[in-house]
Amino acid sequence: MNKFFLLLSILVGFGTVAMTTQTVQADDDQNNKSYSIQAVLPDNQLNKNVSYYDLQVKPNQPSKLGVVISNTGSEKITVQAEINNAYTTDAAMIGYDKYSAKIYKSETPSLSSLIDGKRKKSVTLDAGQSKQIDFTVNSPKNEFRGIILGGVTTTAMVSSSTNKKVGVSNQIRYVKGVVLHSKDEVVDPEMHLQSAAPKAFNDVVGIGYLMDNTAPININDVKIKATISHKSMKNIEYSQKDLQIAPNSKFDYFIPVKHLKPGIYSTKLTVTSKAGYSKTFNNKLKVTQGSIEALDETKQVTTSHSGLIYTIIGLFVVLIVGLWFFMYTTGKRIGFRKK
Repeated sequence: MNKFFLLLSILVGFGTVAMTTQTVQADDDQNNKSYSIQAVLPDNQLNKNVSYYDLQVKPNQPSKLGVVISNTGSEKITVQAEINNAYTTDAAMIGYDKYSAKIYKSETPSLSSLIDGKRKKSVTLDAGQSKQIDFTVNSPKNEFRGIILGGVTTTAMVSSSTNKKVGVSNQIRYVKGVVLHSKDEVVDPEMHLQSAAPKAFNDVVGIGYLMDNTAPININDVKIKATISHKSMKNIEYSQKDLQIAPNSKFDYFIPVKHLKPGIYSTKLTVTSKAGYSKTFNNKLKVTQGSIEALDETKQVTTSHSGLIYTIIGLFVVLIVGLWFFMYTTGKRIGFRKK
């Protein structure tokens, strides 16, 4: 059992991630649309004190994942629920929102492949109404090492008509994590640095490091430190903490380089976790002038698209202000004549 508790210690922090909500709201109209979810935990739940699915499974054992969805707003709302595999975002966080996410180099089946029936379901609720959606997970035919990780993701559109005119859509999204356990043994992460390449991200240039974790275990409380050197530049010291890496996943981690120049870049990159995992990678990357120019062109296209959106919004604001000013001055002139 000591191994089992050590495995659980590696999972510390997962519950927080699983229950994290991402809400985007643009105006007061959207407060009329809201909902909440509650997991109905099955009998094979390991930890009764968490609100995500933490299941001990036997070969070929079915488990029902129930989700009660409640409309807490004042308007009718349609909520979509789906079972997705966990993946690592390029910012080194665990995500559950991609329906097409696939696991990487795994001997164990993915969560999405174990669903009996539809992976995606929807429900429409009147104000104050609650309904339960159920998914059935059939565990693999053989025992497995580590964990199978995914989540039940629910999404509802709450865009107002005003926002729709300018192409802005807003959602309320909740996630309940799903963790399947089988064998009682500790599994260590297996991180690799596959390659590096120049990259532009959010109009910032830098280097993307393609990394993976091929072990069936997630890594929490991750810290990434890197030293990047170039003969004509001062060394870049980079550090980021509170990161997460999903089991059997790969991701293209971005580190900004303020003035990317042609030449050889040497990188020493270290990945550590509070649970004691540590691995250091060394990489040499040749950056050409052509690759830098290609990144600049990508930035210009992105900037032009953003500029067009801001221009449209700006013109809309000017139109409203101009209309108000016209009505105000016209009203004053009419008022003056009546006197």
